[in-house]
Amino acid sequence: MSKVIRLALAVIIAHTVVLSLHSAAHQVLGVEASQAQLFFIVIVIMIAPLVAGLLLWKRMLTAGAVLMVCSMAGALIFGVYNHFVAISPDHVSHIARLPQKNWAIIFQTTAALLALVEAFGIWAGIRTLKKS
Repeated sequence: MSKVIRLALAVIIAHTVVLSLHSAAHQVLGVEASQAQLFFIVIVIMIAPLVAGLLLWKRMLTAGAVLMVCSMAGALIFGVYNHFVAISPDHVSHIARLPQKNWAIIFQTTAALLALVEAFGIWAGIRTLKKS
């Protein structure tokens, strides 16, 4: 397995770990998504990167890389908008005012980490595409 594929898989694993912590913070803090948001989150942010990783693992490089780039880009846009732009209960500044300070810090930290990992995921997916 090439270095580029291992890097892409590592990014997908990192994304899954950070996303799990962020999802736990959502649960503890009671920050709920709408049905439409939940549909997008489950399909694009949770499942699609894992399917991309499976495709990369099975050496279906073009399909895996395209899915990785698309899912990470969708996740990045969704997350940046909802955590840093739109004024809503999901905004990091709103979370800071909640009484569960430790979970608020986890929420804010993982929101920023998700944006970084997703941006890196786009880059890793593009590098994988160039190699395929």
